[in-house]
Amino acid sequence: MISVISATEERDDLRAVKEKYRELTDSIRKLGRAATAFSGGVDSSLLAYAAKDALGYDAYAFTLWSPLLPGDDKREILSFAARYGIRLFKIEHYELSSNDFCENSPERCYVCKSARLDALASLAEELDIPWLLDGSNIDDLNDWRPGMRALRESKIARSPLLECGLSKKDIREISSYLGLPTAVKPSAACLASRIPTGTVITKDLILKIDAGEGMIKKYLPANAQLRMRYDGRTAKIETDRENIPSLSQSLVSISEELALIGIADVFIEENGYVMGSATARPK
Repeated sequence: MISVISATEERDDLRAVKEKYRELTDSIRKLGRAATAFSGGVDSSLLAYAAKDALGYDAYAFTLWSPLLPGDDKREILSFAARYGIRLFKIEHYELSSNDFCENSPERCYVCKSARLDALASLAEELDIPWLLDGSNIDDLNDWRPGMRALRESKIARSPLLECGLSKKDIREISSYLGLPTAVKPSAACLASRIPTGTVITKDLILKIDAGEGMIKKYLPANAQLRMRYDGRTAKIETDRENIPSLSQSLVSISEELALIGIADVFIEENGYVMGSATARPK
């Protein structure tokens, strides 16, 4: 059965999107002065844009310039901030100096988020900014995310997307309405998320994952989902299931390129991308 969307339904949908964005900017405006924790992803990009729209000169964006942030994301963060006139502060942050983080226990995300919030809060205090905006949304409540506990422990963190009841779908629709380039960007996670729980995180692993994903992206459509899970021995490539047949045809070439950076064993996950597949979760 073919469903035809009427012009009235389109107008109603657009009106709903506009209303959701208005509620978001109104909620941020009440804070008076705030900084967005800006990672360059779909959620934090909308939040940084909305904060600039709502607060003007009293809106800031803080980015943790970390080895865990993919090189492509770093370039996109700078481009987004410049394009929309967002005041961006880069904070040098090195998670790999923390033994608690590098041991990669099931609590890694909590350890990481706590340290990141401390670093962000320190700069906020220095600049006399009372609020730090986090990009969590209501869909995050349906997943196991130890980092959410660190957010609840913070005295200055707020999650306007979550507080306004916005889902990932809402965020993409609002971003599309605003014409933001991140509207179709795949969901992202830090490079440490590619390393299986219990495997010690090292600088070498992180560098190989970042470089490896850069090589693999050349064989995928723009904005395709990609994770290269890597434990120091075997690289497992995860992508959208519709991309697997064409990617499989290029596996020999991909393997040859990855061998140049010391990754010898490579295969493609036939079941496609699975969020958090390298992370151990409580049963």
